[in-house]
Amino acid sequence: MEKIIDGKSYKEVKINKIIVNGKEISGSIIPAEDATEDNDMTVTIFTENANEEK
Repeated sequence: MEKIIDGKSYKEVKINKIIVNGKEISGSIIPAEDATEDNDMTVTIFTENANEEK
């Protein structure tokens, strides 16, 4: 499924896992304690490959 935002086309992808500040989180919501205003945050998102056979 694609979504158009401000004239740009974005493809929906399934998320495999999310790592915030070096620790894996469950779900897709970043906890408030990891998102404070005065700290930098490092977020790595691993997506599932839609073309990969399972």
